[in-house]
Amino acid sequence: MKNICVLALMVLLSGSAGAAEKAPAPETDAWKNKVFTAEELKKYNGQDGQPVYAAVDGVVYDLTKSKYWKTGTHMKQHAAGEDLSKAIHERAPKSIHRDGKILERMPKVGVLQGYAAPATAEKSAPLAAPHKVASEEVGRQASCPVTGKKFAVAETTPALDLKGRTYYFSDELSLEKFKKNPGKYLGGLKDNAKGLLKKKKG
Repeated sequence: MKNICVLALMVLLSGSAGAAEKAPAPETDAWKNKVFTAEELKKYNGQDGQPVYAAVDGVVYDLTKSKYWKTGTHMKQHAAGEDLSKAIHERAPKSIHRDGKILERMPKVGVLQGYAAPATAEKSAPLAAPHKVASEEVGRQASCPVTGKKFAVAETTPALDLKGRTYYFSDELSLEKFKKNPGKYLGGLKDNAKGLLKKKKG
C-alpha cells in the first residue's frame, strides 16, 4: 500500500512539472502592442475611478500607484492623460527626475500613436515621432544631425521630435538613418559643440 501511494505521488508531481514546462512564459513586452491615440490617453486622467496614465517619449506609463499622482495631477501643474515629454526634459528637476529615468519604476501599458521605436537601437532608446513643420518654424536656421549641413527650415523639411526636442534633416534619407540609431548622431552633435567651444576659447 505504501509503495502504491509513493507511485501515485510521483505521477502527480511529474504531471505538474510537465504542465509547468508547457505553460507559456509571461510576455513582458506585451505593452508594446497597445497603441493609445492622444484622445484615448486623455480618458486616463485619474478622475471618476479612471487609472492615471501619462506618456513620455512615446511610452505610456501607469502612474496610478504613485502617491504623487493620486489626484491625477502632479505639483498642481502636470495633468494625467497627457504627453509630458517636454515637461520632463525641459522643466522637471534633473536631480529628481533624472531626465525621465525615474519612470523606469512605473509599469508600461502602451505606446502613444505617432511614435515608432528605432529599428536597430537599444530597447531602452527613446521613441521618435514625426514632426510637421509649422508656419512659425519656416526660415529658422538648422543643422542636420546626420550630414552636418546647415539650412533654413522650409514647410517640406523632414523633421522628428525626440525627448521634447525637434530635429530637422537635410533630406529623407538622413531622417531614416537618424531614426534607426539616434544615439549615434546625437553623440556627434555633442562632440561638435565641444569642438566649437574650444575654438572660441582659443
